[in-house]
Amino acid sequence: MKNTFLALLCATTVLAGAQMSFAAEAEKANAMPLPPHEEMLPPAHDADMKAPQKMHKKDFEERQLKMQEKLSDELGLTPEQREEAKKVREEGRKKMEPLLKDMRDLRKKMDEVRKENMESFEEILTPEQKAQFDKLKKDRAEKFKNHQDKKKHDKMKKHDKKKKHDKKIDD
Repeated sequence: MKNTFLALLCATTVLAGAQMSFAAEAEKANAMPLPPHEEMLPPAHDADMKAPQKMHKKDFEERQLKMQEKLSDELGLTPEQREEAKKVREEGRKKMEPLLKDMRDLRKKMDEVRKENMESFEEILTPEQKAQFDKLKKDRAEKFKNHQDKKKHDKMKKHDKKKKHDKKIDD
């Protein structure tokens, strides 16, 4: 019984941390720094690029509850264990909140430094180099957008395939 409870405690802590991180990223998608290999891309808040869709809080909470219920069912938790697990998740969430705020603040500062660096870099370019650099940024932004669209399309396709598979199983 103790091993099961410890396994549950570990699993819920990991899930809560991952879910909080996912929520923070979804909430602050506009402020996320670009990966280093794409540092020449314009930030997501530029007019020619759409920012990723934010996950609605209600959708996130529903997803979180479903995942928690599924884990509880798979482990065969008693009502008392489910209540205890809920307390563990809530405590973990409270501990994570200030850290998530710190991460958002740090990302904002990183974006400011990145913007300053880009402006300084562009100041050393000749007008011809600046025009070429603008074209490179535009081309890379388009390539990145196409890549994101493909990933979204592939994800939707995979989700549809899973729904069809699940429906066949239910029938």
